Amino acid sequence: MHTEYTLLHDPEAPARCDTWFCKIPIIGWQIGGMRQFANERKLVQQAVERGPIPESEWEKHQYSRDIRKKLEKIVIDHAFPKKSTFHPLDPFELMMVLRYGDLNEIEIMMAIEDEFGVTMGEELIDWIVKERITFIDFIHFLEKAAQRGDAPDTSGAGDL
Repeated sequence: MHTEYTLLHDPEAPARCDTWFCKIPIIGWQIGGMRQFANERKLVQQAVERGPIPESEWEKHQYSRDIRKKLEKIVIDHAFPKKSTFHPLDPFELMMVLRYGDLNEIEIMMAIEDEFGVTMGEELIDWIVKERITFIDFIHFLEKAAQRGDAPDTSGAGDL
């Protein structure tokens, strides 16, 4: 599905630091950590720069508004500015800031587990990342889990 809005996407890869300075154990790790945090800030800034996503983008989809609002609150509480809005086609892994190793991702996963009763295990995370699951896909996934009344099975997740 095409959209006129810029979707969340991986920031450009930073230049590698191959100097002797970057190879000093503690200093090199700190430089790598600073780059990681800079990438996370760039990712979050994307949501701010593109501005609000209108409800008309969401009206194109059938979904549980309650699940959407709960997920948005979790993501905003842990990783994004308070007035952030998300597009249904945003990659969910980037909303969770999964690639940058910050504690945000753990807090978000724990909040999702608590709120929806799903286990954010390795198999589910792999599915989210490898399949580039969108926000709307993840909402549908949680809807199916709620209908079954049990933890979701990601082995059939591809047939959303």
